[in-house]
Amino acid sequence: MTAMPQDQWVAPPSGRWSAGRIVALVLGVLLLIPALGVLAGGGVLLWADTAGRNGDGYVLSPTDTFTTDGHVLVSERIDLSTGADWLPLSSTLGTARVDITGVAPSSDVFVGIAPVADASRYLDGVSGTVIENLGFESQAPNQHLLRGGPPSGPPGDQNFWITQRTGQGRQQISWQPAEGDWMLVIMNADGSADVAVDARIGATVPALGGLAWGVLITGLLLTALAGLVIALAIRRRPAAAAPYGYAIPSAGPVPSRTAPPWTPPTGTRPPAARPPWTPPSPTDRTTAADATPDSTRSAHGGEPQP
Repeated sequence: MTAMPQDQWVAPPSGRWSAGRIVALVLGVLLLIPALGVLAGGGVLLWADTAGRNGDGYVLSPTDTFTTDGHVLVSERIDLSTGADWLPLSSTLGTARVDITGVAPSSDVFVGIAPVADASRYLDGVSGTVIENLGFESQAPNQHLLRGGPPSGPPGDQNFWITQRTGQGRQQISWQPAEGDWMLVIMNADGSADVAVDARIGATVPALGGLAWGVLITGLLLTALAGLVIALAIRRRPAAAAPYGYAIPSAGPVPSRTAPPWTPPTGTRPPAARPPWTPPSPTDRTTAADATPDSTRSAHGGEPQP
């Protein structure tokens, strides 16, 4: 009869976290935060490329009102450069556009774009206001004053403008951006003081769709990687398997298996088998070599003599 092996008790997994799991969890959370930011940025760019365009295909900034007691409203230096020879500026920005409308309906306004060097020479010593952060919805435009007096002549008389428009009501200029330093100038057509306009800028930005999908896919990959790291960190390890021949205690009956026969370790000589034990044969004590003759027995009958 084979004895049934005893069930082996297996301790439940420890609830304490190892240092490696804690480090993995922290790294996963630190990776998840920027990943969600990149994902949100890709979503905003994708929305701007689809729902944020007007009927002409332009992505336009909100309309802001700009005023100055001086003679000119001028933008900061506009430095246009992609930073990569393989990516032309026309593919990045496309066609740029500026819309302005004079606050006073009867006043003629002027808007033009010129190289920074030429515009700076014309506006040297002219009073006005420099507009910063023009076109950025997340930042309110900052303005600082330029001390001086009136210009040397009306802006329309100058011949260095890349593009310009003059008139009453809404004025719009469009141009193909080129690499270089540029300046946006808004004035009254006659060069007088007290300039007030509603303005917005925009561009077609043909590369916006590809940029949006690239940022969005990057955000998705980073989010998936962060989620995988966090999942591996918080996943509980499975219980250790019971050794062969034993059963883990459970609520129901578990069939036991008999232990395998013992085999000697590799490289050792098995013990020699002992021969089976055989009982000795019965011996006639009268004929044995160590038997003693009995004188009382007769030679013939074997019975003792009186």
